[in-house]
Amino acid sequence: KMNYYIEQFSKEFSLYVGKKYCLTTSHCTVAIHLSLLSLGINSNDEVIVPDITWIATVAPILYVGAKPVFADVDLNTWCISIESLKNRITNRTKAIIAVDLMGNMPEWDEIIKICKEKKIHIIEDSAEGIGAEYKKRKAGQFGKISLFSFNATKLIMSGQGGAFCTDDIKLFNKAKIMSHHGINKD
Repeated sequence: KMNYYIEQFSKEFSLYVGKKYCLTTSHCTVAIHLSLLSLGINSNDEVIVPDITWIATVAPILYVGAKPVFADVDLNTWCISIESLKNRITNRTKAIIAVDLMGNMPEWDEIIKICKEKKIHIIEDSAEGIGAEYKKRKAGQFGKISLFSFNATKLIMSGQGGAFCTDDIKLFNKAKIMSHHGINKD
């Protein structure tokens, strides 16, 4: 019976976020860890993060042996600053974890443009972004992988839990197998 509710929630949450696939996790930190593993981020890589966020955004970068690179935040949104992002990119930058913080969102058009040009993966940490919008698009629609938290301190809560959302079936399947300790439940 419990599996039914989790599957139903995953389907409905995918529709809400606007992503094809949704993998529920024990918490958002696990979703971040799975996203880095799924993208192949490793010890040779750098991942840019805003300097104002929760430690759970940064810790999984260290779990995979990569180097977190901290970028300043915009004074109006408290989200990653575009100028600081540009100044932190190196030839080792493989991803950015952009955080939708306290219902605020960064300048997504610029982030997408920069990352597309530099071939940098975008991971959207929407742990504090559920319900927020940027130019009429909901939080969670901007990253190659978008992550959510249902911790008791968040806008939608279940006591604990998280979600990994993507339109990429290969990334979804890779994360799903890793989340089940290598077992393919299908």
